[in-house]
Amino acid sequence: MRIAVFTGTRAEYGLLRPVLEHLREDPGAELLLLVSGSHLSARHGHTVDEIRGHGFEPDAEIPLDLDDDSPQGVARAASQALAGCAEALARLRPDVLLVLGDRYETLACAVAAAICRVPIAHIHGGEATRGAVDDQFRHALTKLAALHFTACEDYRRRVIQMGERPETVFNVGALGVESALTLPLLDRATLETDLEFPLGPEFVLATFHPVTLDADPAEQARSFFAGLGRALGEQPALRAVITGANADAGGGVVDALARDLAGRFPGRILTRPSLGQLRYLSAMKHCRCVAGNSSSGVIEAPSFGVPTVNVGSRQDGRVRAASVLDCPAEAEAVALALRRALSGEGAALARSATNPLQKDGTSRRIAEVLATWRGGPEKVFRDVAF
Repeated sequence: MRIAVFTGTRAEYGLLRPVLEHLREDPGAELLLLVSGSHLSARHGHTVDEIRGHGFEPDAEIPLDLDDDSPQGVARAASQALAGCAEALARLRPDVLLVLGDRYETLACAVAAAICRVPIAHIHGGEATRGAVDDQFRHALTKLAALHFTACEDYRRRVIQMGERPETVFNVGALGVESALTLPLLDRATLETDLEFPLGPEFVLATFHPVTLDADPAEQARSFFAGLGRALGEQPALRAVITGANADAGGGVVDALARDLAGRFPGRILTRPSLGQLRYLSAMKHCRCVAGNSSSGVIEAPSFGVPTVNVGSRQDGRVRAASVLDCPAEAEAVALALRRALSGEGAALARSATNPLQKDGTSRRIAEVLATWRGGPEKVFRDVAF
């Protein structure tokens, strides 16, 4: 089986990496890697270098112009992804294309595959994030895909509800949880040395992405960073590690807000476009809480026993553990939620919570199904009786 895998962001690659490793080791599979999006952008950390550092050489690189993060600029980047992926798929001629998640460049690659009659397998379908346009992209990817890997049974049922045949939908758990629990993570001292930043007695790991369904995608970010600033002002020993926004409309404004906050608290905030998977998960393990609106706070953080302050609407609709503390994107509400998460009550809640997305053998199961699947691009809509 010639299995093509698309990746366009650091977070997505971190999730896909164990699947890539299984496919690389499988004598019955030939791995073909398509790399695009922020991986090829210096502004976003040029994380294709990390991919190569793990021994994966891209079979195709599809560069996108990410300098303009207006809606029109993102649409132009999506058109570049569509054209570039179509050319790559025509040249590589895979038997199946594996994609993960819900981003616009992923959808563009899947559309290219559908036009080129390459069957599509999709990871993380059936989820809901009502605060982002990604929600629409994710459901569109489900309808383009012939094979589905979901993170829990609720999501599997939703994919079937969308007209997909049950025998094509596999509940395998969340890849990010598996990586969090199996990677040999850095100890605190090594992480500090690697980051060249003293983490202090306690720190917050923060990420905020533009809320793409808002008229102003960065509006909620302003309130988040104002609330984080209040928490830092109230607790002089507290520090923060802030990772960059993704390549969506408004991402540049969000990153500028993070830099402004770092300027107000010199020596107490580290901002980085990307930490890479190993350092990011290591920071998650050692932080006092995760804050912002990244899916990692909902998916991976509960398995570390770390509380999450989930801000605003971006993750609305996801299944979540009791350790995820939801709050509106209002500065005082964010500060209040951070106080709770950083308290003994928050720590105890996180230690006792169970993660509904945790399942053994996630990446191996995905690789096994892919390597033995012999389907095609044709699909039959399955009506659900009411």
